[in-house]
Amino acid sequence: MHRADIEHDDKSLQDKLEHIFQLRRTKTVVNWDLSLYRVLLEKFGNPHKKLPPIIHVAGTNGKGSIIAMLRSILEAQGLNVHSYTSPHLVKVNERIYLAGEQIEDKYLGELIDQALDYIDNEPLSFFEITTAIAFKAFSQISADILLLEVGMGGRLDCTNVIEKPLATVINRISLDHTEFLGETIEEIAAEKAGIMKKGSPCVIGYQGVDGSNILNMLQQKAQQCESMAISYGKDWLVERKNQVIEFSYNGEKNIFPIPALIGEHQILNAGAVLAVLNSIKAKIPVSYKAIGQGLKSVQWAGRLQRLEDINGNEIWVDCGHNDSAGIELAKQIKCWKQENGKAVYLVVAMLKSKNICSYLSPILPYIDGLYLVPIKSDPNSWNLNDMKGFSYDIQEHASAEDAIRSIDCNARIIVCGSIYLVGEVLSFIK
Repeated sequence: MHRADIEHDDKSLQDKLEHIFQLRRTKTVVNWDLSLYRVLLEKFGNPHKKLPPIIHVAGTNGKGSIIAMLRSILEAQGLNVHSYTSPHLVKVNERIYLAGEQIEDKYLGELIDQALDYIDNEPLSFFEITTAIAFKAFSQISADILLLEVGMGGRLDCTNVIEKPLATVINRISLDHTEFLGETIEEIAAEKAGIMKKGSPCVIGYQGVDGSNILNMLQQKAQQCESMAISYGKDWLVERKNQVIEFSYNGEKNIFPIPALIGEHQILNAGAVLAVLNSIKAKIPVSYKAIGQGLKSVQWAGRLQRLEDINGNEIWVDCGHNDSAGIELAKQIKCWKQENGKAVYLVVAMLKSKNICSYLSPILPYIDGLYLVPIKSDPNSWNLNDMKGFSYDIQEHASAEDAIRSIDCNARIIVCGSIYLVGEVLSFIK
């Protein structure tokens, strides 16, 4: 848990979140023992067994974008949709959507009070408590479907108490959270594969240019647990065709609009979404019209999102923070440069637990300046002293706002590297 997670504009709720923060059983590593969490679920009446049909989404990159697209499409179909995502950008309510609306402060506060009474100061984690609260809320309010994002990993994640999901998704896997999930892509993939369930189809997303070994491994895991793998490159494909995307599923091709989310990687994410919808169409049919409307109107805050201009500069934010995210951001910057040559500056912050060099390396050839800033809510972020020997001219500023306001040249400014940094920026720019 990160201290920024507990910030809230409601003082009463902030106090309750502070209480949860102080309960943490550990401040350095994840404790995968879910026994206390399961006791909390029991006291809540086992709400995870009383939920609408579930699509369970794992992977290192693109989970939130996939859920945003699914939610937009399913709502365009006229369905009531619950969703659970993490982390949040500004306040914790963002994590829990109840039939299309963020959970209200009053209801959230009541559920936190209930959870704290049940816990009796037992050291559960923030994510365990918020997940149990979300399940309780989802079980009490009617909906047609629940879109459920894995927190970290999969096999031992506390969302993985779901016994029979409608479908699962494992999107692109990268090196992230290596201190918890394993030091190799293969080890991390094995953890992600833990959400596969017998009898539930599993859509496997694009795994990168050299991802054939991961695809094969995930397909083997699916076979072992008797889940039907629906794999990129084998069962489905997607590619841009001028101003549309062409999606192929078991050889049948269809044309759809390009999703409103920016970046070529969002076309691959859209392909995973379309594969999921095909895999569940016997139980939840969705029209071509709803798919088109949903893709064209989807929004997902903090993911290559444009904010209000400052000093004549375009301000963009992006939460990506690993090597794959760096590669995708580099592709988009390169594309922008080819379009009009406008200068691009990066304002970046990153926790020291992340590999800032692997993230920045693909981006550096395409930018005109790099500004390093701290994360206000965490002193354990990269600073200029940590980056001695880094072969790029880096300027350091006291905050993202200072860095942004120092640039005055009709440029694109991209604030990136940390969801907490993006949250800070969203608090002062609409």
